[in-house]
Amino acid sequence: MGIFANNIKKPASEHRAVTPYSILCEKLMLLQQQLFVSEQDSKALKLVRECIDLIEPLEGYLKLNTTCASSELQRLEENTNTQNWESAFDSSLTALPLEKEMLSGALEGQFLKMLVEISGATKVLEIGSFTGYASLAMAEGLPENGKLYACEYDSFTANFAHEQISESNHAHKIEIVIGDALKSLANFERNGEIFDFVFLDADKKGYGQYYSKLMDGGLIKKGGILCIDNTLYMGETYSLRKISENGHAIKKFNAMVAADDRVRQVMLPLRDGVTIVRRVK
Repeated sequence: MGIFANNIKKPASEHRAVTPYSILCEKLMLLQQQLFVSEQDSKALKLVRECIDLIEPLEGYLKLNTTCASSELQRLEENTNTQNWESAFDSSLTALPLEKEMLSGALEGQFLKMLVEISGATKVLEIGSFTGYASLAMAEGLPENGKLYACEYDSFTANFAHEQISESNHAHKIEIVIGDALKSLANFERNGEIFDFVFLDADKKGYGQYYSKLMDGGLIKKGGILCIDNTLYMGETYSLRKISENGHAIKKFNAMVAADDRVRQVMLPLRDGVTIVRRVK
């Protein structure tokens, strides 16, 4: 019998693995720990290490070659990461269990900012804003007269976001709307609001309802952009492994969008999957 593999790589981040490639890397590291160094297993161990070397540095390299987030966004991310979300829920401060991994992060934040900039959007709607990272990133991409409405269900989180954003040079562009997003969307529809750009990152089981309200209610203009987060949902939407209720909901939602002839869409493997939808009808 051989001995356990030495020089085991450890995960570089304390964050929970929530994207397909971070989950893959975590599983490869666990496999590496379980392999014995025999003549046969040493070959397998070498392959596992090569796989880890290929996938583990990817996100860091992507960030390295992406424009750095502003100091305001960096501060917001740090404050979100240091907030004890488990304690907030246990103390009934938050209505739902939340975690720091819900933050959009630097890579996706810059991606959203660029989409807003190149689309020429002046009116943005966000459904599910958490601590406001994506809100602020998109606001940085808006012109001075631009407006972003950030819908957030949880009042503690919304107030946290407001506190983070209030001192930003872009705070005047952002309005946080607290409460049930479907009711907020109904109010926007009654008021005749039409948006150039929408970012959807809320409760996964509600994606279908939000999409229907946005499209059927005419809240997205023709030619407008809808950006949807978590459309790979930790790989559950396409892998053969056990799928959760959220995974089922997103898989059904993805099929719904793909079958809608009012839109054109492209799904990208950015973090946990991002789908960009353009309304054409």
